[in-house]
Amino acid sequence: MQGENLQRDYSIGAFADNDLGGFILHATDNKIHPAILYNGGTGVTPTYRGQHLVQKMYDKFIPVYQQQGIRKIILEVISTNLPAIKAYTNSGFHKTRIIHSFKGVVDIHKAAANISIKENTAPDWLPLSTFMDMTPTWSNTVDSIQREGAFTTTWEAMINGETAGYISVHKDTRRIRNIAVAPRFRRQGIGTALLQHAAEELQGGPMSIINIDEHFPEIGQFLKKAGLDHYLSQFEMENDLAFSH
Repeated sequence: MQGENLQRDYSIGAFADNDLGGFILHATDNKIHPAILYNGGTGVTPTYRGQHLVQKMYDKFIPVYQQQGIRKIILEVISTNLPAIKAYTNSGFHKTRIIHSFKGVVDIHKAAANISIKENTAPDWLPLSTFMDMTPTWSNTVDSIQREGAFTTTWEAMINGETAGYISVHKDTRRIRNIAVAPRFRRQGIGTALLQHAAEELQGGPMSIINIDEHFPEIGQFLKKAGLDHYLSQFEMENDLAFSH
């Protein structure tokens, strides 16, 4: 909740008297004048399913959000969750991209030459963010990584004193938030060295990474080669409030 910046002021509950039947937890891109909401979690209790609660909640609050200056709502939904996809589509959302998730035990046994790796508790994200080709989804953005702060570790790979790449991992869940290598240092084993180092520092066990854009298949190939297998796909969806309703 802290990492994604979920805010109760922009979240919704569906109640029967005092009984909570459904909810939508929204995060904001800005605490003072938000323009984007992120749906960080939707739930409907079994008793109240089949009553279109998600659509009813959005029908009631989208006009409110529009008045508050919200221009867009974004979310991710598992590609096989057809009832949820239908509910979001009926609420004005459309698919923007397909994203893939991977998990497994890192299986790399290579000694990386000329690469030193160090932990950085206060990374300079301005240059590091330029290493990314793919636009990350909400929970993997630099802002989310920074908000998670104490729970996330970032290691940087150095070559001749220059930062060549980095990996940020949420320690408790062993989820890789982001991994990237500077364009001119690619194909030198830096990503592999970072992944191996993180796995060793976290003392083995499975790791995961979610929401890799389908338009960057080389990232998926790299992960599979390292021992992480594809386990689910999601649709990123958005609702453009400036042009709807």
